[in-house]
Amino acid sequence: MIITTSEQLRNLTGSFYANNDFEKIQSIVSAVQQETARIIGQSTMEWLEGKEGKDSDAAEACRTAIAYMATLRFYRLNDISHEHGGRKVKIDKENEARPFEWQLARDDRMHLEEYYRALDRMLVALQDVDVFKSSDLYKRTSGLIVKDADMLANLTGVDPSPWLFMRLVPYLDESQRIVAKSYGNGFTEINNDDTRHAVQMAVAMNALVLMARRSSLQTLPYGMMKLFESNGGGNHQEAAAMDQLDRYLQHLTNEHAYWLNEMKRLRNEADGMARATHLQMPENDTRNKFIRL
Repeated sequence: MIITTSEQLRNLTGSFYANNDFEKIQSIVSAVQQETARIIGQSTMEWLEGKEGKDSDAAEACRTAIAYMATLRFYRLNDISHEHGGRKVKIDKENEARPFEWQLARDDRMHLEEYYRALDRMLVALQDVDVFKSSDLYKRTSGLIVKDADMLANLTGVDPSPWLFMRLVPYLDESQRIVAKSYGNGFTEINNDDTRHAVQMAVAMNALVLMARRSSLQTLPYGMMKLFESNGGGNHQEAAAMDQLDRYLQHLTNEHAYWLNEMKRLRNEADGMARATHLQMPENDTRNKFIRL
């Protein structure tokens, strides 16, 4: 594994005790490492562990990310002890106090922030590593019309996170296929800047929708979830967050439809075709108390 001792976890996170039994957290560290390898590729992870890559900036960032996520999961699992007599909380009442839920949520958030920052640093450092550039996921980025995290951020307003971008690559690919089918012939030969921008907007908006609709609330990237945090104390209520998420995704869906129509208009103008006139029917929502005719 890329992390093998409690002392490493202490040095990376500053919170894990160096004298803790590493075997208690070893399986969690291994699981987080495997999850990371599924994104960057097993060959890349082996390079990071190997002689050539273990002292690189990418390896240090990778170890930091794995350490923060592994210790976060470890702390969550050990908030309550599990014994023969049931689940218990052991506290020295004279010197300790049970943290409030908002304090636990804030601590979780801080761990997640450091986790994603480290992942972003790792991916930036991997950009010049040949074994990473030969991975299947990285190769898929070459065919995308939305090329990188900065472009995604400019189009959608989400944080410019390389990790979020890599997570979105499969959805960007799928969204691009959908938009290309709607565009028709000549999609790969778009030269007009306005038309290309409209295509990129349509692809990016729909990719975010696809990812959010197919993921649980807990597995959504932190860059997206920051949009739905509640105010005051940071106490996160899932039902309220889901309602906010639904409204946000509806907004993205409307944006996608707008840019899809704009793409077609610009395509037709470039081809010298007259803009088609048609009857626009209102979109009636079953949640409304009225209809428009």
